[in-house]
Amino acid sequence: MKDIDEDISTGVDSEDLSKNASYRTLTILESLSFHNGIILEELAPLVNLSRATLFRFLQVLQKTGYVDKDKYGRYRLTSKIFMLASRSIDDVELSRLAKPYIEDLSYFTGETTILGILDDDTELHLQKIESRYSARFYERIGKRTPLYCSAMGKVLIAGMSDEQLDSYLSRVRLIPYTANTVTSTVVLKKQILKIREDGYAEANSEYEQDVHSLACPVLDANNNVIASLSINWPLFRDAEGKRDIYLQKLKDAALSISKIMGYVPTDERSH
Repeated sequence: MKDIDEDISTGVDSEDLSKNASYRTLTILESLSFHNGIILEELAPLVNLSRATLFRFLQVLQKTGYVDKDKYGRYRLTSKIFMLASRSIDDVELSRLAKPYIEDLSYFTGETTILGILDDDTELHLQKIESRYSARFYERIGKRTPLYCSAMGKVLIAGMSDEQLDSYLSRVRLIPYTANTVTSTVVLKKQILKIREDGYAEANSEYEQDVHSLACPVLDANNNVIASLSINWPLFRDAEGKRDIYLQKLKDAALSISKIMGYVPTDERSH
């Protein structure tokens, strides 16, 4: 299956790495994590940078909110970086707790099942179980797919507020991956309204040709969509009644995962 990430393999020696901006930024962040406030002159030799170069990096980190500087000129990490770490831990926990349900769903259907989360303007595969059939799709954990033309992505869009949806549509170009890809914002908005009402999304050859997908939301204690769960199979394995059976199993699995994440269905809430 296609992946919007590009796989680039390059050899990087230690000298090239030391000159890399990303490497230098990470080195600065790691050094700051060991010091609860440190001045520029003390930090420079620790990260092997001149004071002028280090100052430029620290300015960027301040502007992006990862580093703070007090009135005494001491630099320290802000809570923003800890929020990122916390979010990652939450994703790992979701993946761990959801895996048995994803495995059961794949075992019952025989098809590829995927748990995905929102990552910037893409859907990120957090967990997946491959189909037991020899004819199956190539999927991998960490793969990203567009939101607007996949069942999983549309479920995640449906979990956005109207303001977030408008902001997303203003940023993203709706590229036609297949003849079935929706490239009209008006049509896409109508689909999102229906997904919110129905509680699931369906895609047929919209991102991948000849692929049928169903997806349901995974909710948290605050009724927020935190992930989407999907079943994916090739059109040549379509059969009468198969879609409805799969959809019910998918809904059951998504609800089970939602419950362990704290979600309480309306009919189970105390009055």
